[in-house]
Amino acid sequence: MVDNLHPRSGHERTSDMDPSRLRSALLAVVRGGPGRRPAHRVPAYAAPYASRVAALDVLLTALPASGWTAVVVHGWTPAGVAGHLMAVDGLLAAALGAPVIGPSAAGDDPEARTDQVLDALRDRPGAEAAARWREQAAALCHHLDTAGSIPGEEERITAAAVTMRLRDHLAMRAYETWMHSEDICSGAAEGLRLPLPVPDHVHTLSQFGCRMLRTSMMIAAGGAPDERAARITLTGPGGGTRVVRFGRERVEPAAEIEMDVIDFCFLLGDRLGPDEVQATVTGDPGLARDVLTAAPLVTRLRR
Repeated sequence: MVDNLHPRSGHERTSDMDPSRLRSALLAVVRGGPGRRPAHRVPAYAAPYASRVAALDVLLTALPASGWTAVVVHGWTPAGVAGHLMAVDGLLAAALGAPVIGPSAAGDDPEARTDQVLDALRDRPGAEAAARWREQAAALCHHLDTAGSIPGEEERITAAAVTMRLRDHLAMRAYETWMHSEDICSGAAEGLRLPLPVPDHVHTLSQFGCRMLRTSMMIAAGGAPDERAARITLTGPGGGTRVVRFGRERVEPAAEIEMDVIDFCFLLGDRLGPDEVQATVTGDPGLARDVLTAAPLVTRLRR
């Protein structure tokens, strides 16, 4: 469920919206005004995804007409972001046998599917793109909640050209929905941001991020395993400590990196750079620098 809204600090962005008017509209939605939609009912492992869908829905419902023309990320307006999320959610839906909204998918490549969906939505109103994204997210959530034949959360499946456990696919969808919600807030809703995920969801997503560090380090090494390890300590609500081994050997951590859990999530999401996060390092500083630099590489492979 979505709680309060908070002022956003940082760089000013050009916008023709009145922040107080948008804030009032968002608060009305959050507190039960017209258009409010609660998070979909889903299994526990998919709850972070359903929650971020509800949060983005709040934002898109309240976005005024002028906000739909702002370019927010990758050359996309909010409608383009919604279309992209719809496209990749649809690839996971297809892998699970859930309904796929929009044109029939020609393959499993997220870039190609995004282009296909955006072509279909070209010249359509932004609110229509949001409605189609909402329909796809609802179909996926409903399938997860009601289908008795879907794989277990630990079963490895291939979707969007990635093979991993089902619960990790849902964590990835939650992560991407969260980051793109922040893109829309930063680029089209000046002075505002949606609330952070609740601590339990932050923990789920940050631990998923820690697991992805091994892949990031392999990418940085050109595909070769990195036989080192680091202890990652994430502070703040939803944080925790995890030893991450980047190769196959059970080596002892050569460095400990301590940082704020939200900063870590934004670093992994390529919304903060390694020089923008405050990290306390003990042990091998070179390894720590390698980890912080490599963290966003998985995200950069996808739009």
